[in-house]
Amino acid sequence: MKRWIIAALAAATLGATAAQASDPYVGIGVGGFNIDNGVSKKMAAGAYLQVGDDFSQYLGGEVRIGASDRTGQAFPLQAQTRIDYFAAAYLKPRYELNEQYTVYGLLGVATVRASYAAPGTLQQKKTRNGFAYGLGIDYRYNENVSFGAEWSHMLTKPSITPAAIGTNFQGVSSSVYTASLKYHFF
Repeated sequence: MKRWIIAALAAATLGATAAQASDPYVGIGVGGFNIDNGVSKKMAAGAYLQVGDDFSQYLGGEVRIGASDRTGQAFPLQAQTRIDYFAAAYLKPRYELNEQYTVYGLLGVATVRASYAAPGTLQQKKTRNGFAYGLGIDYRYNENVSFGAEWSHMLTKPSITPAAIGTNFQGVSSSVYTASLKYHFF
């Protein structure tokens, strides 16, 4: 996994051009995490911190860390799954529609640590690594602030049967629907 992150960041750095000044930013994203444990798919609230840089007119890079709440909280006798934490590194191909709007894609890798607990069983935890991707749009409010909306997906669906999940949890995949707020330094 570390090799994938290093390779992605190296490729992002090589793509930088001197034609556009660097545009580093930090931000937060909040929204719904559709968590799929291989048996069921449930939505939970979640958030992430993002640090990135749009280092050329058409390419940027970004790193995120975040977590989600538990699924099934409204029903105490239901199995609960959550993303304890995730870390993702993305290359960010981008296209400026005009001075305010930018559309972008995300291509990268993610590590997701998830937990699962069914009523009457012990909590199980699993860490998985894999590909992550997504699409989004940013609205530049002013020189330092932008707002965004995004869909992204981390990892592939785990392969497990309903009978086996109680004793052999295989982790999760997640589709993430978020709104973000970013502060641009320059």
